[in-house]
Amino acid sequence: MPEYSYWIIFGLILIIGEFVVSGLVLIFLGLAAVIVGGLAYFGLINDLTWEITLFAVLSLVLLAGARRFLRDWLFGKETQGRTSDDSAGLVGGRATVEADFVDGVGSVRYRGARWQAQSDQPLNAGQMVRISKHEGLWLTVQAWSDTSSSTDQEKDSEQ
Repeated sequence: MPEYSYWIIFGLILIIGEFVVSGLVLIFLGLAAVIVGGLAYFGLINDLTWEITLFAVLSLVLLAGARRFLRDWLFGKETQGRTSDDSAGLVGGRATVEADFVDGVGSVRYRGARWQAQSDQPLNAGQMVRISKHEGLWLTVQAWSDTSSSTDQEKDSEQ
């Protein structure tokens, strides 16, 4: 069996493995292996050292460049309108109040999980809120309808 066929078989196994693991990593390693196999087939590279080096470089380039683009394309851009200083991606999200807030403290449900929350506004069960701050296990929230009025007030105060 020619040497290039090992690269192509290895690449196809990695690409198929992506469907099992689904982390958008194996597919790029597989594509890099298939590309190296194709280049070896056409005789553009014929040294194992260059093949391995090219495989490593192509894998890194595909992982760094294309993964970011494809992840946004496949999973959507759920982080639009959120601040970049929120590493968990919660700020700007919409949650539902589970129980009436007592003394500014209560709980909200966000993406199926229950979170302890605090607010300087009175909030009632079933009300929609926007997450404005995330600290550890606590969220700071504000009423969903008040987000547009607070930005309007900020604009008015600037003028």
